Parts: sequence; C-alpha cells; structure tokens
Amino acid sequence: MKLLVKDYLNVRVGAPNVNAPSYQYLAPGSEIEVDGRLYDGGEFENIATWYRDAANNYYWSGGFANTKPIIPREFDPAKMSWGHERYNLPFIWSKLKTMGEGITVAVIDTGIDILHQDLATKLHRLSKSFVSDAKDIKDIDGHGTNMAGIIGASGRNKVFGVAPGVELLILRASEHQRGANVKLFAKALDHAAGIDAVDIISVSTTLPDDPDLKTAVDKCHANGKTVVAAIGNNRDINLPMGPDVDTFPACYEKVLAVGAFDLSGHLVSYSNWNRQLDFLAPGASVLTAALNDGRNQENGTSMATAFTAGCLALMFAYAKGKTTRDKCIEAILSTCDDIGPTLGPDIRTGRGLLNLRNAITKL
Repeated sequence: MKLLVKDYLNVRVGAPNVNAPSYQYLAPGSEIEVDGRLYDGGEFENIATWYRDAANNYYWSGGFANTKPIIPREFDPAKMSWGHERYNLPFIWSKLKTMGEGITVAVIDTGIDILHQDLATKLHRLSKSFVSDAKDIKDIDGHGTNMAGIIGASGRNKVFGVAPGVELLILRASEHQRGANVKLFAKALDHAAGIDAVDIISVSTTLPDDPDLKTAVDKCHANGKTVVAAIGNNRDINLPMGPDVDTFPACYEKVLAVGAFDLSGHLVSYSNWNRQLDFLAPGASVLTAALNDGRNQENGTSMATAFTAGCLALMFAYAKGKTTRDKCIEAILSTCDDIGPTLGPDIRTGRGLLNLRNAITKL
C-alpha cells in the first residue's frame, strides 16, 4: 500500500512511538510503501495509529494525505447500504469526480473506534475529547463510530460511507449516546466553529434548549459552517411528538433538521416531527462501521443525519469554484420528493425525501 506524506514526518525505528529512535524524516510529497495495516502505538495530536514498512520502520498515520478510495466498478452490497443503491452513489462519485475530498466534517458524538480500518486514516489532527475524565477520542459506546462510518468510511475494508474522501474531525462530547450533557455539546460546537477547515458539523443527538448551545450554533453559522442535526427519536426520551415539541439543536434557525425514512420510502415510526423538520433521509437498517473494527446495520434519525452530512460533503466538494454552499442547501431543500398528505412541506415529513440526484442537477 502506497501513502503520500503531507507534513514533515519522522521515521521511527522499531516501535510505533514518538519516543522511538529516528534517524531521518520524510518531506511533504514523499511516497512510501507500507504493509497496509494499522498498529496501535504512541499518541500524537490525538491520533495513536501507525503504519509499518518491510524494514520495521513505523510512521505516524496522521502525517499522510487522505488517500483517495478506489471507486468500485460495480455496486457491492457487502460494503454499501441501501442508501448507496437508492442514489447510485458509485455513479455519482464518478460523475462528480469527487468522493468528498477537501471537505472536513466535524462529528460531535461519543468518539470513534480509532483502530477501525475504514476510519483510522481519516482523522483530522485537531480531533479532541470534551469529556472531563477522558483525554482521547476513543469510542466506548459505538454511536460515534456509527456516525463517522455513514459519513465517510473509506470502503477499504468492510464498509463505504456516503463521502469516502472526507476528513473527519472527531469531537467527543459524551461517553454514551443517552444522557448527553448540553454544555459539553455547546463547547464542542464552539470549538468546531473556530476551525477554518471545518465545512459541515453533524450532531446526531437531541438536547434541551440552552443559551450556550444556541450561541455556539449561531457562531457556527456566522463562520460559514453548515450544521445538520437529528430531529430525534420519540423512543429515546419518551418525548411526545407534535407541532409544538422542539428538539435541539435541530430546531434552531439555520440548522438542517433531519428525520428518517426506510428502504420503502416511508416515514419511520420513531422519527419525531414538528414545524422545524426540513426533510427525511435514509435512517433504517443503514450499514455502517461499528466498534472492534466491525460493521452493523443501525436505525434512527441519527443515521439519517449522518447520511445527510455525507451528501452535503459530496455537493460541497463538487460545488467548489462553481457555486455557493447556500445554493447547494437550496438545491437539496427544493428537490425533495414530497410524500406528505398535502402538497408542500408538512410537520410529519418536512419537504419530503432527500433526493440527492435531483439536487445535484440543480447546481
């Protein structure tokens, strides 16, 4: 496996650690051959995975450019979800000539499986944890790994994300999916707002209204970040559904609020609804990365949110130099497939089902 060096990188002899002997370095643009496996080792800038070459030299994985995943010639059901088939994502990748390269998605969640073969090489160096008793971004719950996989899993091992070329800024704001601390999510959003590289912020949780959370979301918008958030699952918090029940940050102005539909194109029973709902995306039995270098099928508006973040990444990457991100969002909102009881947006399904192919034709 060949890798391209993006920053000056020390060659470590005999051990995957920054304290191992180093007698040379590689300059940006250098290409090296490694065995393709990831090795757990010393942590540097929140990344603790390393590559090894045939001479037993080790290279910190954060020092390499994102290598572009191979676009599969045929649809591979073993590595792709039904959402890939619905939108014919391999064709879209080929047509747009991008898989999301140059786009960074911040994933605010429970962290990530740092050794997952489809995720470990995609981590932004500024990834960090906001959980007080945890210094690293290692996921012990699985939810954050699920989200990262749907957005940008590389497909090199077990699963493809929607945008396999993106870089992932992992912001660990909770140890577990349930019982999230709104203040920690506010801090993570504020952090993401201040990082120039961040394009999209994905928040697959529901929180109470909070002034710090609102301020952080406003800062994200002011700094040109697109925030996409889950409308929530009524089963998660026994929340009554209806036009006057809001969930946050999804229901803040300028946040894309996403519900879920299934492979038959129907609203799933657990997807919350209210006046702020924008549209529905694939959120039932979605194949994604899981803990212990695994993969699972997962359900929920969380999955729909991550799927939407991946779609936005593809559109933003394609739109560079052609049109604005606001036009991309407008294209998504204006091309949804209306499935409501009356013509136009409604409180149960928003504008309808996300239609990525039609949205792209509007750019």
